[in-house]
Amino acid sequence: MSGSSNVWLADGDSALKRRVRIEVIGKTFALYEQQWRSEVYFFGDLVYRGKERETHVFALEDGIKARPAWKLGIRGEIPAELTALLPRAKPPLISNIGLLVIAFLCLAIVYFAAT
Repeated sequence: MSGSSNVWLADGDSALKRRVRIEVIGKTFALYEQQWRSEVYFFGDLVYRGKERETHVFALEDGIKARPAWKLGIRGEIPAELTALLPRAKPPLISNIGLLVIAFLCLAIVYFAAT
């Protein structure tokens, strides 16, 4: 995949961001660095973690054991060849405003129950 300078990997051990290249193999992918190659992962095992500034962040699904804990970031626009393969961004179930309303309701219930 071209534009490897826009893709980074932060592994769970060192938390350092390293530039990597994604090699797509059907519905799987491998990550490449200078003299390092990851194992092959399925795009279906990725979850969208949100956006950090202008970077889309993906990670392996939490329920998969014996897999490394890492984050994969794609800065800027996601390349067209990856758009159909990567998981879609899901809006949160409760927004920040919704959490604020719930917090005030809980405070009101506690206040009126105490009086």
